[in-house]
Amino acid sequence: MKARLLVRLLALVVFPAIPRLISGQDAPSQTRLRGFVDFTATASSQRGTPSSFGVGQYVMFLTSPLTERISFLGETVVEYDEQFVVDVERILIAFSPNRYVRVVAGKHHTPIGYWNNAYHHGVLLQPTISRPQMFRFEDEGGILPIHTTGVLVSGRDLSRWHLGFDVMVGNGIGSSLIEDNNNAKSVTVAFSTQITSALQIGASAYRDRIAAGTRGLGPEPLSEEVDQTLMGGFVAYSRERVELITEYQHVANHGRFTARTSGNDAFYAYGGYQLGKLVPYARFDALRFSKEDPYFTPNDNRQLLLGARYDVAATVSTKLELGRRKTSEAGSVKFFSLQVAVGF
Repeated sequence: MKARLLVRLLALVVFPAIPRLISGQDAPSQTRLRGFVDFTATASSQRGTPSSFGVGQYVMFLTSPLTERISFLGETVVEYDEQFVVDVERILIAFSPNRYVRVVAGKHHTPIGYWNNAYHHGVLLQPTISRPQMFRFEDEGGILPIHTTGVLVSGRDLSRWHLGFDVMVGNGIGSSLIEDNNNAKSVTVAFSTQITSALQIGASAYRDRIAAGTRGLGPEPLSEEVDQTLMGGFVAYSRERVELITEYQHVANHGRFTARTSGNDAFYAYGGYQLGKLVPYARFDALRFSKEDPYFTPNDNRQLLLGARYDVAATVSTKLELGRRKTSEAGSVKFFSLQVAVGF
């Protein structure tokens, strides 16, 4: 009888207080909804590829402080891929015990490198029309695990060196938004430092075991488990008129039963110079694959593009690019792109 009374007392007094202890006071309702969309015209010298107009991703970006310490972020995209599809690209619930540390659960952009966390799905915010080849999204043939569903612990602006870290455990490659396709979990560790207000450098590592039967980047599903390890780093510099970003990732894939191991390399370098609202820029991309890789389809890729960005306003940007891409499969192709991107 006394035990039951104690349980009821805990239920009535202690349990309702736990959320307040964790979250602090309720935050005022400040839910914000932003949107992004872009319109692009393209032309290419590749045979069988006509010039065309296209509407890019229609991005709905929502943020909401739920309490003083808990917040929500959602990023949903509507895009056309043979038919209109809706993709939940990010959905995050964050707990911030202080201004230095956060614990975040949900679907994230995997904390590898710089571009993947600085620029998300609203192309208005990124300096070029498209993402670097190495950071293309998974459904566009990208080679890296751009998204991960899991739990992230991150820290920022720690010590006088302004150190930052990310430690993440999540579902692996080939998994869905709601479940993993095997018991192995992906692990990501990243560190960075804001050396000066203009210069940031960082490094990251990623490890996952890809299940047999997962549809990789080859023509057939994987016939064996593959251990994948990513190691890379970046340097980003932005001061007054100058913009410089360069990143490198080494991807090692190891077949569990055939014992095939390969090394693959991904790199890009971007530079821009601001002249008022006009920013001329250039970017070089390179992907190099091992011919014996158990996960990738070997298709080396080199690309050079020259462009100019004109920021009409904070919410309107136009970009013009001329470039040349050379791949093992398609050879050399010249291309032209013109884009108008807006935020609202």
